[in-house]
Amino acid sequence: MLKNSLFWKIFISYAGLLCLCLAIAGYFVNKIIQEYSLSPLTRTMAYDMKTVIGHMLPAFVITLVIGFVLIRINTSSFLHITHIAKNFARGNFAQKAEIVSSDEIGDLATAINAMGAELQSRKQTIVDDKNKLDAIMAHMNDAVITTDLQERIILINNAAKTMFDISTVVLHRDYLWEKIRNEKLHRLVRETIKTQTARVSETEISAPEKKLLHIHLSPIQVDKENQGILLVFHDITELRKLENTRREFVANVSHELRTPLASIKGYVETLLENNSLRQEEIHEFLHIIMKHSQRLDNLIKDILELSRLDSHDLKTEFTMLDIHPCIENIFSQYQEHGIRKNQALELDIPQQLPLIETNEYLLRQLLTNLLDNAIKYTAEGGKIHLKVTAFNTSLCLEISDTGIGIPQEHIPRIFERFYRVDLARSREMGGTGLGLSIVKHIVLLHHGHIQVESAVNIGTKFLITIPQQQSKHPA
Repeated sequence: MLKNSLFWKIFISYAGLLCLCLAIAGYFVNKIIQEYSLSPLTRTMAYDMKTVIGHMLPAFVITLVIGFVLIRINTSSFLHITHIAKNFARGNFAQKAEIVSSDEIGDLATAINAMGAELQSRKQTIVDDKNKLDAIMAHMNDAVITTDLQERIILINNAAKTMFDISTVVLHRDYLWEKIRNEKLHRLVRETIKTQTARVSETEISAPEKKLLHIHLSPIQVDKENQGILLVFHDITELRKLENTRREFVANVSHELRTPLASIKGYVETLLENNSLRQEEIHEFLHIIMKHSQRLDNLIKDILELSRLDSHDLKTEFTMLDIHPCIENIFSQYQEHGIRKNQALELDIPQQLPLIETNEYLLRQLLTNLLDNAIKYTAEGGKIHLKVTAFNTSLCLEISDTGIGIPQEHIPRIFERFYRVDLARSREMGGTGLGLSIVKHIVLLHHGHIQVESAVNIGTKFLITIPQQQSKHPA
């Protein structure tokens, strides 16, 4: 109550006014007594006035008490509204003025309550917008950083922290150049600050890992008084790799097609322009033309097959299949090829195998490419072994040979398109360089795993593991 300055101001003013009136009345009574003290009538009037003043004192006290109560009642509403206004200033808009009256104080309370509801609504809107922005920033794949004109970081999302391996950052205090060591980036930021124009560029970072980044820098208005720079980073490393792979693929296809076509064209021109060729030479040329034509046909088939497997629109139908007859059929076909090279082909497959969810056409493609390579790169008298086992919920295929083997430095790249360990030997044997790439695509379509073990002049072993049942919701 002592802090209620409004109450005490009104009460003191009220009490002072009563005291002033009483003092004036006393003054005039004393004045009259002094001037007319000899008159009996005057004495009687003075006595009466003193009696009146004596009665005024209790009335004064009673009036003062009543005024105290009335002023207290009226000022309590103002104090309540003042308390609510202070809560509004602190950001608490939930409390309301519970004053029911039809006077000015009631109107003020209604206005305060309406203002609180409006402020609460606006605060909730701001909080919701901030939460949405925070959620968007937290789940963006692109890295986003905002700095002020002094290059202090004022906003950074999780993607940026991960991309640049930033563990902690103190906003409005840490500088961009402290957290990201890249001279080209800082030069771009300074140029954007100086010119206040947006720019786009690319830069390469080496830590925490080597990446190629596409950067968009643009000046922004941070608030009413401050400006800043918005930096958006997009990782284009994989995109650039795909572009390079596509260019290499086109170049390789062009080269692979040009070689047999040039040979066919040369032999056809020779046949057309030279009428003195012997019959044996003509047959030899035609045989060479047939060989290159077959190579072209195989190349085109493999390119189309690889394109089909690589297509995102491919819908492969998998069914529960007993693969025992399929494997035996394929193996028996390749036994005939092995006999021509005096090779021993061995099949190790249990009589009882669980049903496998697969696609028979793809399974045949996988085994055909691996067995074909094993026969091609195994010398006469060599051995080729196909082993099939069921392990827990997976099927394991093991294709091994005693062929020329693969040098260790080439193993990581043998599944790349058109990659050949020995270019001349591969072309001589009619290989397209796409067989193992097709094999890997088929294994991945089965959500499986492929592993290679090889040693030069000892042999090669391919280990393939595929699940017996495919996931209904593949990643």
